[in-house]
Amino acid sequence: MKRYIVIICICVLVIMMNISIVMANSTYTIELEVTKNTENKSFTLYMLLPQDYIEYAINKAGLDIEYTGAETLKQYDIPLINIDKEKIQNETYSENGIEYVQILLEQNEDSMYIFEIIEDYPDMDMKLRVKNNEKDYIMHIDNFKVKDDVCQIEYNYDKNEIKQPTKITINFGTLLLIIILVFIAIIGIVAKKKGRNE
Repeated sequence: MKRYIVIICICVLVIMMNISIVMANSTYTIELEVTKNTENKSFTLYMLLPQDYIEYAINKAGLDIEYTGAETLKQYDIPLINIDKEKIQNETYSENGIEYVQILLEQNEDSMYIFEIIEDYPDMDMKLRVKNNEKDYIMHIDNFKVKDDVCQIEYNYDKNEIKQPTKITINFGTLLLIIILVFIAIIGIVAKKKGRNE
């Protein structure tokens, strides 16, 4: 019985050490879904990129470009900010002395609004903005989590509430541990029965 446990422990260590090495992506995805728009109101949605974010992308790409607001993204191709230049708004947004360039977002075929963010950018200081003739709502997402290279966001239009969807998931490590514990329990039961029969 002890030999079985030692073998299982060694196998667990080898598996844990060799669990697939996750290659770092250069970006992660923000996915926003608008819910509870009961009157089906039309609105525009913008991603707001702070000046620091744009300058970070410029420096990371090793470019010699000076930040000049929305014109920076319109005039230059910055590798880590891959956006349609026609979606860049001339008007910037300012909050607490920080300037944000506005990028118009449009729904994809899954009715989601998608935007790629530089993965190793240290802050979540970009924002989302919903605007029409009756509201101008800024969504702060600085405390949101990114999981499997995706930051999922739900925006309740009627209540003006933003949150992350609650999903119960079991990661691979936890699932592996449960399987190993069940396996050890089965071996223990079999060994106990075998000991009684002898």
